[in-house]
Amino acid sequence: MHLIRFIFVVFFLFSCSKKEDYSSIQVIGHAGMGLAMSNSMYHDNSKESVEYALKMRGCDGVEIDIQLSSDGEFWLYHDQDLNTETNFTGCISEMSFQDLNNVKYNSWYHEKLCRLKDIDSSLLVGKTLYLDIRTVNFCKNMEVLSQSLLDALNSISFLHNSGINTVVVSNNHYFLSFLSDNGYNVALEIDVDFDFLNFQLLNSSITEFIVKNNNITSSQISFYKSNGIDVTIFEMRSASGIRKALKKNPKAIMTDDLREAIIEVY
Repeated sequence: MHLIRFIFVVFFLFSCSKKEDYSSIQVIGHAGMGLAMSNSMYHDNSKESVEYALKMRGCDGVEIDIQLSSDGEFWLYHDQDLNTETNFTGCISEMSFQDLNNVKYNSWYHEKLCRLKDIDSSLLVGKTLYLDIRTVNFCKNMEVLSQSLLDALNSISFLHNSGINTVVVSNNHYFLSFLSDNGYNVALEIDVDFDFLNFQLLNSSITEFIVKNNNITSSQISFYKSNGIDVTIFEMRSASGIRKALKKNPKAIMTDDLREAIIEVY
């Protein structure tokens, strides 16, 4: 009787401690080491943050926000106006290299604003790079020409390296279709009101959705997968939030706490 009880206890403890296998789910650093994370060493979307993330064992890639300058170059930055996070004011779309090269973040290290082409591309080999492109000129409240965005992408040689999985992200379906027609991998950012039936009727070549963690369930992810659509979810900071996201079994998670996500997966 005692032996049976002992075996039961050992089995119970082993079952409780057994960790689920999430190794098939990619871990992507959101804006580098995380967006607006107070405990991050570097400011989000800075060269330092992105490259530090890519050097971490267990990191499968990064997502970064990019905007087109007046002279046709992509710069890493999240917000609409520079005055929210830097020592400058105004829109990137209205400035050239001469101005933007002097912009620094209002952070501990005062990191300089970074051009996409200045990221160390050797760190991206074998990883995924999500490019969240701003398709609107915020100062003029008008859309940026798709051809201008395409030309800027085409000018960056490492984006065409077969060893780097580059995925362009936007909520503009037509812009993404245009990029897909020109050879780019794309992912559509969707919200809770997304009309999948209408999406199917468009006969789109888009095969990946990006969606907030709180806006999607595991059953919805399974449904999209059964229809040939991969799902990447973002906006998770706590350990419990990361665990809940992993249990939904997406293709990837874009996390604001990269260290914690790597611990949970590995």
